[in-house]
Amino acid sequence: MLGVPAGGGRAVLQAISSHLAQRTRVPASVILDGLLEREALGSTGFGEGFALPHAFILGLITPAKVLVTLREPIEFNAPDDEPVDIFLAVIWPYGQHEGFLQYLSKLCRVFRSKKLLAALRGVRSETEALIVLSAAVCTTAPSAQSSVTASYGPLLR
Repeated sequence: MLGVPAGGGRAVLQAISSHLAQRTRVPASVILDGLLEREALGSTGFGEGFALPHAFILGLITPAKVLVTLREPIEFNAPDDEPVDIFLAVIWPYGQHEGFLQYLSKLCRVFRSKKLLAALRGVRSETEALIVLSAAVCTTAPSAQSSVTASYGPLLR
């Protein structure tokens, strides 16, 4: 989802939830509740204009994610106090904790690159975004490549 209009953190999470609901057949309200509950524990803002909202979702069969870029950055309580314009939302089946933290860790290693974030801010199509993401994974340490590389295809859909 590229160039999404921003109306605030909740509006972005609602757009993410609606998008993921269409892909997973889990109600958007369930996804939104999960993401909001996680944000209530502390912001998933990562810094450098990037956030990684994530939640365990009851009724979800397989993990799902979506990359979102905003037209304008929004306040999202990131640790560096910078506004956020790139979100990578990850939802994971409730009760299936195995692999979850390792996966988030791999994503964090990839997305901590200022070069990647700058490149994503300049993409104009999903194809361009996939090329940028694929190139970033290829230059990331091998430990970050395994499950991340294979999963970029559905990232934007």
